Amino acid sequence: MIHEKLTYAINGCLFAVYNALGNVWPEDVYERALLLEFRRKGLQVERQQSFEVFYFDTSLGTYRLDLLVKNTVIVELKAAPQLTPLHRAQLLSYLKGCDKPLGILANFGGSRAEHETMPKNDTLSDALTDRFDYESLALPQKEAIKDLLLIANRVLVTLGPGYLAQIYRRALYHELKTAGCKFETVKEVSAHYRQQPVGTREVNFFVIGDLLLSAVTVKELHDLMLLRFRNYLKHLHCRRGLIINFHATVLDFRYIELKENYED
Repeated sequence: MIHEKLTYAINGCLFAVYNALGNVWPEDVYERALLLEFRRKGLQVERQQSFEVFYFDTSLGTYRLDLLVKNTVIVELKAAPQLTPLHRAQLLSYLKGCDKPLGILANFGGSRAEHETMPKNDTLSDALTDRFDYESLALPQKEAIKDLLLIANRVLVTLGPGYLAQIYRRALYHELKTAGCKFETVKEVSAHYRQQPVGTREVNFFVIGDLLLSAVTVKELHDLMLLRFRNYLKHLHCRRGLIINFHATVLDFRYIELKENYED
């Protein structure tokens, strides 16, 4: 194993923190405690270091790592019941994004401290594997959104999960522009009552013809979120909507068509 002594020292710090704090705290508490423990052990460490995220040659903005030890090992922290494939894919996204050789995924939310060491070169090819199967979709209207689905899937497979929604939106913007697609961006919507303005709200949508496109990073596309999205469709006079969730290892989306009178 590469950097075996360093990973051994890091894992010792993980167990020391878990034994002292248990499993009841949010991630930022463990992050601060580990910062203290790493420094106590004489390990050079940086907290919340930012790195620039690229989509091919296009900069999409920056993202911050939990902890970076000796400018070599990314330590990604979780406080969940157990580690999941999505957690692993997120860490591997960061290894690719900031070009570091090794990552340690640590979970403090379970019945015991969990840690997994992930070398970039050994596992990256499996992390961002394209598992999206367009042909098997049981969606009668899929041909109408085929190009958008394939674009979104390319973004997810290229970047991997784990970034903020704005990163994926910027990648989608790049793809749409490159494809020569005619679209508009919507950054704000206004509320009116009896023809009088009563408020505004910031949003982040693409409008492509009569279709409203939204990119999000959420645990689940639940019913309430989809209901709100339908209401945005009506408010913006769009007949169709596509909401894509990039917080996933396989493309997650919902497609909505409204009747012409914008009623379900």
